[in-house]
Amino acid sequence: MKKHIQNLKGISILLVLLAIGCKSNSQQAATVDLPAKVINETEISWKSNFEEALAEAKNRGELLFVECYSPTCPYCLALEPFFKEPEVAKKYNSNFINFKLNVTEAEQVKYLNERNIWLPSFPMFLYFDGDGNLVHQSSADPNIASINGNADAALNPETRASSFAKRFKDGERSVEFLANYASFARVIKDTTAGINAANALYEVYPKDKLSSEESWELTKKAVDDLDNGFAQHWFNHVDEAAAFEKEEGHADNQNNILGGILQRTLYGPKGKEFSIDELKKVRLYMARIKASQYADNTLWEFETKANIREGNLPQALAVGNKMINTFKGNGSAYVYITRVFTDNFPDNSYVKSAKSWLVSALPTITQDNVRAEYYYELARLNQKDGETEKAKLNAKTAVDLATKIGTKLEKFNTLYESIK
Repeated sequence: MKKHIQNLKGISILLVLLAIGCKSNSQQAATVDLPAKVINETEISWKSNFEEALAEAKNRGELLFVECYSPTCPYCLALEPFFKEPEVAKKYNSNFINFKLNVTEAEQVKYLNERNIWLPSFPMFLYFDGDGNLVHQSSADPNIASINGNADAALNPETRASSFAKRFKDGERSVEFLANYASFARVIKDTTAGINAANALYEVYPKDKLSSEESWELTKKAVDDLDNGFAQHWFNHVDEAAAFEKEEGHADNQNNILGGILQRTLYGPKGKEFSIDELKKVRLYMARIKASQYADNTLWEFETKANIREGNLPQALAVGNKMINTFKGNGSAYVYITRVFTDNFPDNSYVKSAKSWLVSALPTITQDNVRAEYYYELARLNQKDGETEKAKLNAKTAVDLATKIGTKLEKFNTLYESIK
């Protein structure tokens, strides 16, 4: 039942309670002791506090509309005049409690972080039920049809984003639907759903239109996975993407878009298992988006682990030595590199090199927290090399430093107690 509390004036308390009983669970807390809403038809009425706005939405049995914006975003600013259009004001003030969320203010962004919501772009329209669950998400164009169309989609349980998973399972495969589903999955950080929707989108998309501006826009909206067909196409046609971005006034933004796809893939579940050949392709793609200078720092750990998995131990050690030279004078980096090798190397053939890394690191380390980690890693190397007394001494030093700075002692104590 889509009726709202403000439309029930003049109806008996009994009928009000019956109407509330037909609402979703998030709306069942609606009460009848709130003052009737005064509908401003000249502009959207914005609440000043998120939590209070959410509480009112719950009490009234309505949705909370949140416009996520940046005060320096030209596209966000282009929407502002339309929030003062009577047709928009009446729609939103009648059906929602409204709140503007400034993405540059940490105090406001925390409300998104608490709900594990990620904004790949803004402006972004979010619609929450009274329990704070995100039920719909959409971008918006600066026109009445787009803004009010988003409201209509959010108000309808059969079209709002919370229906997407079921509709996908039931076989819906239109381009618009799949793009919207993949976009929503990104926002709620559902990696698997996002990959599945974006792959299905590529399957149904006409391949003779892959170089079109529409294809590029779909990639920006829906794709987070390097293996997706859209991503593969545009990494091989970067100049064409650059032309679209330049025409929109966003010169070189294609590098940010494609770089984001690379980053999210690398640091997602797939990246952890990338082979050396796949990582070579990543290096090539980084060169195409003018990011070669970051390749070593970004990929060395992935390459080290891939070489170890593939049995290329000398190559893995060569990567470690290369990065030691790259981070010369950075003792904290040396300690981290040593940890990666100790955590992953299958034998002790790296230990001699790792000890030399730490010996050269110590003079550059001044912070007690880094020194604690240094002695912890050195004790692990001693232990692997059969140097029990040195291992015990260094592990004790690590424990003392960790105690001094008040950090968690569990791993330090565990190492110390394991040395016999």
